[in-house]
Amino acid sequence: MIELGRDDYDVFANQVLWSLFAISAVIVGLRIVCRLRFGTQQRAGLGLDDYITVFCLALSLVVCVLVTIATDFGLGKHAADLNDQEKADALKFNAIINAVLIWQFSLPKFAIIAILKRILNYGTKTAILFWGLGITSQACVLAVSVWWFKQCDPVEFGWDKSINGGTCADVKVMSNLAYFTSAYSAFLDIFFAFYPIPFIMRLNMPLRARIAVASALSLSSLAFVVSVIKLSALGQAFAMQETDPTYPMPYLDILGMSEGYILIICSSLPTLGPLFRVVKGKITSRGTSTNKSGANVGSSLHSLHKSFGRSKDQRSTDEMERSIGGNSSSVDEIPLVTSPMPLSSGSIKKTVNISMTTEEIKPKLKSRPHGDKIL
Repeated sequence: MIELGRDDYDVFANQVLWSLFAISAVIVGLRIVCRLRFGTQQRAGLGLDDYITVFCLALSLVVCVLVTIATDFGLGKHAADLNDQEKADALKFNAIINAVLIWQFSLPKFAIIAILKRILNYGTKTAILFWGLGITSQACVLAVSVWWFKQCDPVEFGWDKSINGGTCADVKVMSNLAYFTSAYSAFLDIFFAFYPIPFIMRLNMPLRARIAVASALSLSSLAFVVSVIKLSALGQAFAMQETDPTYPMPYLDILGMSEGYILIICSSLPTLGPLFRVVKGKITSRGTSTNKSGANVGSSLHSLHKSFGRSKDQRSTDEMERSIGGNSSSVDEIPLVTSPMPLSSGSIKKTVNISMTTEEIKPKLKSRPHGDKIL
């Protein structure tokens, strides 16, 4: 799986990672603009989820810079093509990269938890569940980060095998720890993607908005797919540690960073609703103005009256649809509600369907009877 017909991963890794960072940076930037400019009066400004997302994006930038530096030393190339100093420098930066990168795809889960709080306003028990899962995941991540440096004594022996008297723990320890952490991270990705959907669909907001929010958050299940691919590649990567340790590392970096970027983007999509609404409004208004400019100004008074009547009726219909359908609410006005709609099993619900029809009324002319005579 790691080969993919490539002789090295240095250039490929830089292209992929910097491209993903640029896309994520644009989306996060639009998220911040929407929160600052279109925020509701109750929740104007940035929230905890925004700060977590920005911090994760900053970590992504650090990892991209470190990968660029490491590939300059030879990370991503076959070890046989490097001299001893290049190999030592590449492996040293690889240890630093892995200690930082693992936080990049684990911390965005807290952004998901925070934005779910804004949307669902869940209670104490759910908060304990969500934050408990997130914190235990970070504990595993911390263990991996520390073990990257503690597995060898002295620490420098992890990347410089020329040091006399150095020893390293069995690679299976790191392999098992990485497997468990990645598997747990994959479980949380799929959990936070689908667990909130039933609660989102019960919110007191338009159906279209509920579907949009649920769909945006469920896209984070793509991070689960990436995690599964990464798990399948871990075994091969650790098997190559003894013979070719510099070659497979950027491939794992790409998978780990992709998981983090997916979570960052998916946690930002529900906040971009106001921007979509503004763009849609401008496109609609532009089309309306174009149609008006192309109308025949010299039409008759009767045609103008009919056109005005239709426009007035259409405006009335649109206003009624907005008041009934609730389209004035948008996905982005987070929190969308303060609490889910109450569900009571014994209550009686009544649904009222309202329909409107328009009818053009023509004035009737009174005709004079033929039998009358004018004196």
